[in-house]
Amino acid sequence: MKLSRKMNTKEEKALGPFRIFGKNGKAKPGIPVRRACLLLALCAGTLVACKEKDAVRKTPGKVESTESTSSVSEEEAMSMAAALDALESKDAASVAAENANPSSESKIAGSSNAAETVKETDEQGRAYPIDDYPYNPKEDRGKYSLEKPDIVVGDKLYATQINDWYKNFQDYEGKTVSIEGMYMNFGGYTLVGRNGPSCPYCTGGYVNFEFKTDLDLSGLESEKSWIRVKGVLRQGKYSISKDVSQLIYYIEALEVEKMDKPGVNPITD
Repeated sequence: MKLSRKMNTKEEKALGPFRIFGKNGKAKPGIPVRRACLLLALCAGTLVACKEKDAVRKTPGKVESTESTSSVSEEEAMSMAAALDALESKDAASVAAENANPSSESKIAGSSNAAETVKETDEQGRAYPIDDYPYNPKEDRGKYSLEKPDIVVGDKLYATQINDWYKNFQDYEGKTVSIEGMYMNFGGYTLVGRNGPSCPYCTGGYVNFEFKTDLDLSGLESEKSWIRVKGVLRQGKYSISKDVSQLIYYIEALEVEKMDKPGVNPITD
């Protein structure tokens, strides 16, 4: 049974297997800004006093004075404490007014009203990460004959062939291929493969390869349906930002056929 054509409308895709690359609540206000400034000034004064004390030259045989060269009088300390209390009262009143009117713009750092981060986009306005599959199966379907594909991947040397595609893709790009295996859909990425030995480029437990098509795959069940994919080996690009990207290899699938019986699985070579 060959699957009919239908454009893929999936817009959101999780990070695929080949792309190697709490509760929200209002933030509680911290120390009010003005009070923090005053505390900072007090601390600075204390640090200056300590620094000046440590800077006193020590003379052997003489007892060092423990009196600070800079101090704050009791009256000044009382005045500062009163100022702190007044500022705290003002800030408390300000916070209460803001809570009573949540539509007003928050001026407290860490407020939930902070501007949202704008996602980076490319020249076409697409938000990263971006998958680029530069070939169109609908346009290419009439350009290639799949009666005798350049490469047929069957029960033998299955893992060997797929591993070599990844390692030496320059030798295979643009060649036609026919491959049978299980249909897999991981986070919106479609693949064909089988259980088998370790593959450094594949999804754990599988030896598989990505394919991209405009055909309707809704009748297939991931990791259960057995399919034959025919198409062209292609190179694309996966970008997580304007400056960070990597090449991806896939089959531009021009035909996807559901098989009645599975092939050898797991494979051994």
